[in-house]
Amino acid sequence: MLSVVIDGRLDGARARQVATLTGRLGLAGIWLRYPWWPLRGSTMSKSQLVGLLAELASAVRVPLGLLVDADADADADADADAADLAGAGNAWLDRLVLVNGDAAAARPPAVFVPCAPGRDLAGAVSAAASAAAGRPVLAEVTVSVGRTAAEARARADADELFTLAGHPAEQGLFGTLEECQATAARLAQAGATELVCYLPLAGDLPDVLAQLRSIAIGAGVLRPGEPPSAAPPPPDGWGGRRVTA
Repeated sequence: MLSVVIDGRLDGARARQVATLTGRLGLAGIWLRYPWWPLRGSTMSKSQLVGLLAELASAVRVPLGLLVDADADADADADADAADLAGAGNAWLDRLVLVNGDAAAARPPAVFVPCAPGRDLAGAVSAAASAAAGRPVLAEVTVSVGRTAAEARARADADELFTLAGHPAEQGLFGTLEECQATAARLAQAGATELVCYLPLAGDLPDVLAQLRSIAIGAGVLRPGEPPSAAPPPPDGWGGRRVTA
């Protein structure tokens, strides 16, 4: 399953557009992150985030989740923010994950594998699956998919998000549709039950979302190591030379 993190650099209108498209495409869900990580340039305040959660909950028919950074070392107010948002959002949230939370806290309902540059993604997923004991394993991944590998690389290289969260070639889904499908299938085989996707902030974001749905569909039927399915034959009479008298 693939879900989408709404980019914290988007304004409210574009955030709603992404959420609506995610729902229409039938992806696994929508996530918001507070504070926006790893970029701190979001203009959305805590109260605005709660308001957006309320709007999305009434407009989108997919699970709505919130990722809250509860690492007090990173932000002196992080623990208070986590508590406030958990309380304020409970009326609308389907899922809540405390990132970098207290390891001694109650056993969380899912095992979360956060983005990190230099992370051994497959190894981290496998370790999380071993510790999950039947719980879902949610793995954050960065994503850049294109009609060609060059298009995917151009999208990734143009967005500073991937210099901080990790390049999709190493930390997620990267390349053509078929390459991304194969990687998603391998991560599922390693134990990931959901890939939480960070997308490039591209002008053609609706197209990227549509390709994400195709990745999800293809990965669901592709076994790791298998080639993609063969292309269908061309229609009768299509292509070839036309012989004239």
